[in-house]
Amino acid sequence: MERVEGSEDSLYFAILPDITVEHRFRSRYVPLSSEEKTAYWRRIRDVRKVYPYANMIAQTLIETYEYMETLPNDRARSRHLDRVEEDLMKQYKPIMKTLTLRQGELLMKLVHRQTKSSSYELIKAFYGGFKAGWYSLFASFFGGNLKVKYDPRYNADDAFTERVVYLHEHDLL
Repeated sequence: MERVEGSEDSLYFAILPDITVEHRFRSRYVPLSSEEKTAYWRRIRDVRKVYPYANMIAQTLIETYEYMETLPNDRARSRHLDRVEEDLMKQYKPIMKTLTLRQGELLMKLVHRQTKSSSYELIKAFYGGFKAGWYSLFASFFGGNLKVKYDPRYNADDAFTERVVYLHEHDLL
């Protein structure tokens, strides 16, 4: 060690030999079990299939609502809604019939993610409470739930979906 003098303060410095630091990689996560891997890849498959439709549905709902606000009366709104419903049924019914129940539920959750309204609330806003209740009852016969919410902060399944959606949106899958 050498001492550098020149003022009332003293500085000490030392020349140390070079060293090599090696890092051994350790994963923070526990390896997934085979069931968890299956669920993960199934969710990826479902998000890839359903996410584009959720975006299209959300965009269609926004456009329809904005256009309906410009119509002069309830009769014109009703006619427009009937035309939109008919066009959507022609376009999407064959596609929606191919979805599994899990994919349908994921679609409803992703629509809620995009619009901040559950499927039940959307149907109620456009068609009224009676029709929304009827569709909700019909969905419950097949194990579905139109009132399902998407909340990744408090629901672990939704948080898992949010991670997969994030990866899908950024083309990391």
